[in-house]
Formats: sequence, C-alpha cells, structure tokens
Amino acid sequence: MYKTSISKAGILSLLAISILCLQATALRLMAQERRTTTTTTDSHVNWIWDDGNWKRSVEIRGRAEFTDDYTDIKSISDGGFVRIEEKRDGTTRRLDVVRDANGQLQRTYYFNGQTRALDAQDRAWVAGIILEAVRQGAIDAERRVQTIFERRGLNGVLEEISLIKGDYAKRIYFDALLKNRNLNSSALQTVFRQAAREISSDYEQAQFLIKSSDQLAGKPETLAAFFEATATIKSDYEHRRVLSALLKKSAANREVMLFVVRSAVSISSDYEKGLVLKEVAALGLEDAQLAAAFFQPTNTIKSDYERRGVLSAVLRRRGLQPEVLSRVLESAAMMSSDYEKATLLLEASGAYAGDARLRDAFLRTVETIKSDYERGRVLSVMLKNKQME
Repeated sequence: MYKTSISKAGILSLLAISILCLQATALRLMAQERRTTTTTTDSHVNWIWDDGNWKRSVEIRGRAEFTDDYTDIKSISDGGFVRIEEKRDGTTRRLDVVRDANGQLQRTYYFNGQTRALDAQDRAWVAGIILEAVRQGAIDAERRVQTIFERRGLNGVLEEISLIKGDYAKRIYFDALLKNRNLNSSALQTVFRQAAREISSDYEQAQFLIKSSDQLAGKPETLAAFFEATATIKSDYEHRRVLSALLKKSAANREVMLFVVRSAVSISSDYEKGLVLKEVAALGLEDAQLAAAFFQPTNTIKSDYERRGVLSAVLRRRGLQPEVLSRVLESAAMMSSDYEKATLLLEASGAYAGDARLRDAFLRTVETIKSDYERGRVLSVMLKNKQME
C-alpha cells in the first residue's frame, strides 16, 4: 500500500512538472513575439529586437537602399541616415551610415564606445543584423519579395515567409507576394494554405484574406483553400469582416455566397452571424441550394431579435420563391419570443395571401404564439386585410 501511494505521488509530481514545462514553453513563445517591434512611417523605420538582456536595432531616417544580398547599405537619401546597434553581455556595437555632401556614404563604427575600422567579423555582424531586420521587421518587403521571386520563384518566397517569426511581418510578405501578380489557381491555393498554417493572429489573417480576395475572381478552385484559412480565425468579428468584404467584392456570385453561408455556421456571435446573413439575404436567395444552405446558420441564431432581423431581411426581397417563404415560417416558428414572432409575421402577412398552402402554414405559425395579445395583433391585421376566410 505504501509503495502504491508513493507511485501515485510520483506520477502526480511528473504531471505537475510537465504542465509547468508546457506553460514555460508557451510563455517563451509569447515573449519571442512580443520582443520584436517595428515602427514605420514614410520617412522613418525603427526595428527593435529586445529580450531584456540582448538588444538589436536598425533605425532608418529618410530612404535607404540595401545591396541585393541585404548585407550592406547601398544608398541613402539626402539628409538621411542608418544606425545599426547591438547591446549584449556588456558589449555594445554601433554603425552609423550617413550621406555626405558629395553623395558618398560615410560609415562610423563604434565598439564599446570607441571608433574603429570595420574588419571581416564586424562586416559579418552588420550583414546579419540587416538581414534579420529586413526579414523580421518586413523592411523593404516589396523589393525583397520581388528579388526572391525573380531568383527562386514562388517556393522561394514561401520558404522565406516560413523563416519569419511574427504574424505582422508574415502578412506583409504575403501581401507583397500577391501585389501586382496574377497567380494561377494552384499557386493561390498553396499561398492560402500556408497562410492558414502560419498566421496565428486573427487580425493579421483577416487583413491578408480581405486584401487577397481580389485574386479570387474567375478562380473558383481557390475558394476552398481561401475558406480553410478563414476557418482558422477564432474571432467572430474578424471572421465576419472577411465574409462581408468578400460579399462586397463578389456580389451575387453563387459559389462565393454558398461558401460564405457555410462558413457563417461557425460564427458563434448571433450579432456577427446576423450581420453577414443579412448581407447575403440582400443579394437574393433565388438559387434553391443557396436558400437551403442559408437557413442552416440562420436557425442556429439563439437570439430571437437577431434571427428576426435576418428573416426580415429575407422578406424585403420581392418575388420570393414559395420554398424560401416556407423556410422563413419554419425558422420563425422556432423562435420563443412571442413579440419577435408576431412582429415578423406582421411583416410577412402580405407575402402569403395568394398561396393557400403558404397561408395555412402561416396560420400554423401564428398558433405557436402563446401570448393572446401578440396572437391577436397578427390575426386582427389579417382580418382587416381580408386575408382570412
């Protein structure tokens, strides 16, 4: 008995240690993302990597052009400068590069505060920091992506993106890759699937997908990969932003609308789900497959107010098919709020007057209203409009 209790205690201790190790690993990964910052304006770039004990930075005033291999500074605009600096274990290094009156670059290198000439080791240090800043800070991203694409093609750019740690810089590189390039469907699918795997920030993922959605036109094969990336977004707000942007760019495209309503099922916020479904409803539900798919996410909306808003948006379209009107009634019958149900039925009452089957279904929905007052509101309007025999 004593040995068994020791064994259990040992197992519990090992479990506790494992949990602590996992937590520590997660914190280290979070810290890795936090200690890299990039500030960019039209005339100033400042990249800083800092873990508390080791700090590296590259500051650019004006405009600077790098050598093709990103190992040195090639040129600086008039009045500009570049400062590269590192502090580690009590040692400081700094390189200041300015443009003189003759347009030539002047380099001043400091080691622990003392000026000295750059040797081969120092030049390797400069090259390493420049490459790290350009890669992790997304500095000069468009030109760099262009250079890599010309030399190594799409796979070369994607391999470079995989070396980038931060979601912001990854997104900037993905944007640069798609800018002014009409990639084919196969290439786009590869890009979207890599973005789905590598971008963890909901905001950065949404920003990339919204911007890249222009590439989908005429390439229906890419939709599945695009929505795989969309499905990685946990934020309902960011998820809805992507769907709304896509609907605006691909208005009334049946395939896009089908993907949108199927994607909307996974949005848990009734408000955000309702917003995107209203946008779909405004475009029309004439297609039978689209109409059937539309009511799947609609019927998952728990808020009667939000569901009624979606169903009202459907009713605002004229010339609705009987199947769509029937689905509106079925969805309304599932609402628990007598007020919301009665309000919707008052909006819908005119749409059912000419079809006996729909009128009977309408009356059956009226019968699900428990409140005598709300039920009376609907029936009195129907009697006034001579919609009841």
